[in-house]
Formats: sequence, structure tokens, C-alpha cells
Amino acid sequence: MTKRDPTPEAVFPVGLLLDGRSCLVVGGGKIATRKVRALLDAGARVTVVSPEVQTELAELAASGKITHYVRDFAPADVTGQFLVFAATSFEPVNRRVLEECMHHNVLACSVDASWRHGRFLTPATFRNRSVAVSVTTGGRSCRQARIIKDNLARHMDLVESAQLLVLGTSHEQLSVTERERYHLVGGAFAGTGAMLRQVWGLNEFILLNTCNRVELIALAANQPGLQELLRRVLRFDLLPAHAHYCKTGWAAFEHLGLLTAGLLSQSPGENHIVAQLKEALRVATEAGWAGSFMESWLSAALHISKHIREAGGPQLGGVEIEDLALQFLLAELPRLRGKRLLILGGGKIGEGLIRRCAAAGLACTWCYHVNKPAVPAGLEKQVRLISFNGLRDALGEADVILCALSSNAHVLHQGHAPFFNQEQPVLVLDLGVPRNVAPELQGLNDNVRVVDLDGLKAWQRHGNGELARLQETGRASVADHREMYDKLVGDLQGGNAE
Repeated sequence: MTKRDPTPEAVFPVGLLLDGRSCLVVGGGKIATRKVRALLDAGARVTVVSPEVQTELAELAASGKITHYVRDFAPADVTGQFLVFAATSFEPVNRRVLEECMHHNVLACSVDASWRHGRFLTPATFRNRSVAVSVTTGGRSCRQARIIKDNLARHMDLVESAQLLVLGTSHEQLSVTERERYHLVGGAFAGTGAMLRQVWGLNEFILLNTCNRVELIALAANQPGLQELLRRVLRFDLLPAHAHYCKTGWAAFEHLGLLTAGLLSQSPGENHIVAQLKEALRVATEAGWAGSFMESWLSAALHISKHIREAGGPQLGGVEIEDLALQFLLAELPRLRGKRLLILGGGKIGEGLIRRCAAAGLACTWCYHVNKPAVPAGLEKQVRLISFNGLRDALGEADVILCALSSNAHVLHQGHAPFFNQEQPVLVLDLGVPRNVAPELQGLNDNVRVVDLDGLKAWQRHGNGELARLQETGRASVADHREMYDKLVGDLQGGNAE
């Protein structure tokens, strides 16, 4: 092109199968040499017509890899050809080649200003093993196409080394006090995802952010420095090595299987983690962080988790955090039925607490912050629904307070201390991470006892032998599905027709 046309041509991208097909290159210079190389890489039988050729073409002809006719172009040269490149330095010659090809219905391309009169364009292309990637701007900007191609080529190297990766921290590594600063609350979740989206080598990922853990679950390149970069984005570089974990390959696959089965939860066997993982995948997919690979990985984990739960038997009966909270209250307060309960939080856990407490015959006040929940059918007489505008009055009436809010700030703090029941002991069970209750609240009122997730964990912890047995059973179930891991990893190499 002698003048750049800002309007690109509409192109239909295809991958030509040239193995064994006859292709012609008219010209013997630098551009013609590049076209010959590309055709040979595709397995074509190449003929070159040109009075003179560069050294590389002469060597290819001498070795029998191409056929070279040392003369000017003749119309008969296009006969029997599948594809033709007009690659001389003379525009009239290239136009003549195109005209003969059009007359004989042969695919043709010119490398100069006559390119619009041809029938195809050659995009900027690179190959990586069995993968070929091409970029075209419809003739608008060859330089832009090459820049994009070079960046994609670099990214392809990272895809080639991709592996399963899980990077995270949980209640097993950090106390709730230590852990809450790493939870992705408010805009930190979207902001962290946006930063991770810019990391070369992080091909697909989801962010799992629950009351018990913060995890990056990803398909990531096995490249020096990448894991350290991911640690910095998640701020895990501020933690000692024992306070977070990084699992790759089979260990990452096994981890997700155990996690989905509830074996890594505070309450072993709980089912909330399944919904939380599905929601994390949905959010990641909508944000463009995850795609078909993460869907396949989670699908495999969900399939395996069913087998783990079956193998675990009654010990994996699906005790949720709400069940655990009620068990704790019944153990700590034998006369719980006569107590007045206040439940903060209109979400899934808040509703679960209402259902369980009401089913146990307990009268509850249900306090919501933003979205007004619906009282479950049949429980209207036992549940009083209020907004946060009535919180202060409700605090003075409550003997037991259950907090299950998703908030990045303390919902109950020192300003609420005067409003608590001053005549009777008050038990506050804080299920939030970050915590819903300010730590100093307990010290401001001798009647108030606050128990957070760590306190609940200390109360309910299974014997080490039993938990270890359940996890060993889970690992055996994951191992029985090794073929799912092999297929997942094998799919990265492709093999299907496009």
C-alpha cells in the first residue's frame, strides 16, 4: 500500500489445509521468501517463478524442497495451482498475476498496493507446536497486526506451561482476627480481580471469598516469579510461609475436590461451600476472569464431592454453620427455650438461623440491614421482622444475639454498649468475617460475652483422628477419579477440529 486506508476490509478467517497442495510464489525477494517459508511450514508443494531469487530460496531449490523456474511469469504458471502469491517488486507484474488467477478461479494475493484486487490476505501468524494463531486488521495496519501477534506469541508460551493452581489462606492457617484483613470486602473484591486480570500467565481464575477462606483458584503458567506476583496482589506476601498455602497440579485438583465435599470447612461436610463456589464461578465468568476450563474443573470437583460424601457416610451429614451455631447455643444455654433471640442478617445464613431456631421452638427477632427478607411460611408467629432502625430497642430485649452480616465494618461496636440488656447476661455469637462485632465491646459491658468463629471452632472441633480419617477417605475418592484430572490437563493440548 502506498497510502494507508483507514477502512479495513471485511475478512472471513479460515485455516487452509495446504498439505500436498501446489502453491505458486511469483517473485524471489525478501517478502517472497517469507511466503515460501510459511507455505512449506503448512506442507505445501511450492513453485517459485522469478529470474532472480535470494540465497535462501536458491538453497531450497538446490535441495529439492521447492521448484524454481528462472524466468519471468507466464500466464500458464497459474494452471493447476491451489494458491498464488504475487510477490514481485513490480506492481504491474503483480496485477497481471492477479488477473490471470481471477480468470482461472485460483486464490491469489498480492503483497503490494494491488492487495485489494486479490482474494485473500495473509495475516500476521505464529506457530507453537500444533497451534497456529493469525491476526489480521483487514489490511488497515500490518504493524498493529504484528504487535498483537508478538504479544499473543508470548502469551502462548505461558499457556503451554499452564497448570492448576490454588493460592489461599483459611481458618486452619489464621485466626479470625488475623484473617479478616485479607478478606475481599466491598470494592476490594472487584479491584483484586481487575488487577489479577492484567497478570500475564494467569489464564483463567475465580476468587473464593467466604467466612473461612480466601482463595485464588486458577489455571496459571508455571513461570518463575508468577506465584510471588500473585501473592503480592492478594497481599499474602505479608504472611509467613506457614500462614498460607500454594498448591499446583494434582495437589490443587485434590484440594478442590476435598473443599467442595466440605472436608476443609469449619463444619466438615457442610453444603454451603458448593453454592459459594458456584457463585464465585458465576461472578468470575461474568467479569471475564473465567471460562470453559474453570467450569470443567469445578464440574469435576462437584462430581467427585458426591462420591466423597457417600464414602464418608453419616460423619459427612452436611452440618451447616447454622446447625453448629444452634448446637453451641443449646450446649451453652440449657434453658435456651426461654431466651429472647436477636438475629442480625437477612442473607442465606441469617435465613438458615431463623429456620433452625424457629423450628426449635425459639422466639426470634430478625433484623435486616438493606434488603428486607421474607419470613418463611409457617413461622410468622415466632419471628418478628425489623429493620436496623429498630436495632437499639431490640438489643435491650435480647438475651442471645446471632450476627451473620456481610460487612466491611463492625455492625455492633462500643456505641451500642449502653443499649444491651444491663440486668441479664447476653451471649453474642459472631459468624461474620470480617467480624460483625468490635472486639472491645465485650470489655465495655461485663454482661456481654462475645464468641466468634474461632471460639465456635474450638468448641466443636472433631478429634484429630476422626477428621484425619475423613480427609484420607476423601483423598482416596479423589484418587479414584484420576482420569478426570488427566482429561482436564490433556484438554489444554487440544486435539478437536475447529
